Amino acid sequence: MKKWAFILLVGLASCYTENKARQQFSKAAIAYPKLPADYCATTYPVKDSIIRDTLLTTDTLVTPGQDLTDTITINDTVRITVTKTLPAKIITNTVRIRDTIYQTNTAEVSACKIDNSRLTALLVSVTADRDKYKAKANKRGWMFWGLIFLVIGAIGTRIYLKSKSIIK
Repeated sequence: MKKWAFILLVGLASCYTENKARQQFSKAAIAYPKLPADYCATTYPVKDSIIRDTLLTTDTLVTPGQDLTDTITINDTVRITVTKTLPAKIITNTVRIRDTIYQTNTAEVSACKIDNSRLTALLVSVTADRDKYKAKANKRGWMFWGLIFLVIGAIGTRIYLKSKSIIK
């Protein structure tokens, strides 16, 4: 009697499933909200990346005393425009420095790696199944063509033998 009670108890206890873990974690998060926050902060810290961009913009670049020509062709008409510049033009340089901070959520990166490993295992198993069925299909194809050639040979032999017996 004790054996059956023990087996029944083990059967009803079952395994530790994802749903059970989620429920227990939810209870812990509601009762002690600091615990999961501290765990997540230490296990998956935010990673900062700083990117510095420097941009140099030059405005109004014209050499003094140079004539600028612009040629426009419309159908069969050619228009040439000559612009004479004044001797002193100012060249303006603008320097812009921009810092960009990217924050990477390492928890998402870790979850992605876990999903990637699952998908890789699934891909390996699917590829093995595909290779197995491809080998079977190739074998059946060779068998099919072998039977076709055998039938053609048998028909050819029968026709050849009939033609030999008619000639004699």
